[in-house]
Amino acid sequence: MEFLDVLDENGKKTGVVRNRELIYKNGDWHRTVHVWLLNSKNELLIQKRASNKETFPNLWAISIAGHVRSGEEAIDTALREIKEEIGFDNLDFELAGMLIHLFDIKRKQNYKNGILNVHDTIYLLKYDLDINKTKIQKEELSEIRFINYIEFENKLLNHDSQFVPYSEEHKLLFEYLKNMIKG
Repeated sequence: MEFLDVLDENGKKTGVVRNRELIYKNGDWHRTVHVWLLNSKNELLIQKRASNKETFPNLWAISIAGHVRSGEEAIDTALREIKEEIGFDNLDFELAGMLIHLFDIKRKQNYKNGILNVHDTIYLLKYDLDINKTKIQKEELSEIRFINYIEFENKLLNHDSQFVPYSEEHKLLFEYLKNMIKG
């Protein structure tokens, strides 16, 4: 069972800790981490979410994502999720230094008969990952692949039904990438 810190609307810990299921049921604010992996060809790693996922099953989404457990910092969650989801754990110290904190966003997402209230910490990892050397976590995702970031943005803007819908996070990510790659 996964225990998470309950946050206030501003992202500050309230001192309350609950299991994930209760947080979802109550609509409590909590923190997640999203890691976007970008290779030197300007392709983003995307994952196809497992069919058993409660939100967006079988859709292509963020490279790596996970809940920040109680007592954990966002950077620790990012490193843990990289290990868990794609089996990439041989460069912990170096990876921590390579993670670029992009931004934090607040989002509300429809969930069953309620709303998920989430503070997301978004990172970028620039790394030439060899997909053939990964070991994906089958209960979280079914496959991974690279896609050019412009092609990915176009699919989202055209409401491609195979992808998690376009969001504020995507908008900010693509703005960042365009500025970074231009400059």
